[in-house]
Amino acid sequence: MKYNTKVSEEYEKLGYEVFPSLIPNILIEKLRNLFEILMDINDSTEKVIIENNGTKFVTNLEKICCKGDLSCLELLGYPPILEIAEQICGNDFFMIQEFAVIKNLGDGLPVLWHQDMVNERRGKCFTMGIYLDNADEDDGALCVIPESHLSNKPICEIMEKKLIQLPVKAGDVLIHDMMLAHKSEPLKRNKLRRVIYFEFLSITQARLEELYSEDLIEKRTMLIFAAIQHYQNEYPENQKFEYKNSLLDNSKKTIEQNLREIYAEQVRARPSAYCFKDFTSTF
Repeated sequence: MKYNTKVSEEYEKLGYEVFPSLIPNILIEKLRNLFEILMDINDSTEKVIIENNGTKFVTNLEKICCKGDLSCLELLGYPPILEIAEQICGNDFFMIQEFAVIKNLGDGLPVLWHQDMVNERRGKCFTMGIYLDNADEDDGALCVIPESHLSNKPICEIMEKKLIQLPVKAGDVLIHDMMLAHKSEPLKRNKLRRVIYFEFLSITQARLEELYSEDLIEKRTMLIFAAIQHYQNEYPENQKFEYKNSLLDNSKKTIEQNLREIYAEQVRARPSAYCFKDFTSTF
């Protein structure tokens, strides 16, 4: 099946774009099954667990590409995902971090207005959200301020502008510039909203802005090669993505060896810029 992964000119102007039904149903189901295991509240490893009204909820998962049956690594190696990253960031794109944000009915937890990474715009960088569940209008949909990625104002000033909601379906992919102002509210009707986030940028930008060490850049670049290798192992009949990055391919090593080396390096990504104006915690 051929998917449309062409990034439109509107993305540059608005700062966001939705790719409907980009992820195959079979992969969505594999990811949901993996999340059933990773969201075990009895295991607090590399996850955030909160409590509201006496009930515990898992709200965040970290380092998900090296977990369980490696469905998230398969997702990263899925060619349409990498085609989008290459279009925006160029041939030397890499992924700095991957994680999941989970909204549960009853957790009462909003995601405040923020920008994922304030940067000097010396290259392209963006966040990709892969939705495992529907995010409906007024019930988990991402709220964004169009064109806010072009503003130089602080996030607390940007958030005063008019917002729009971006409802999506399970299997949709929503991308947005890391400077785009966005937020989301707690669920009101749906039981779950699970979103996998991949954050991409170029090696050129990372070096120009002195964002990350060369060792970390190399490790996170090797994660792309590992994902491509894993995807090819899972689907040998499918055409794999041709990664044009100039760093050496580590495909002679096993997936397990690659992942051990990659995740031995601690990722300290540049923090998001939040606005805490008028925020009152519900906990």
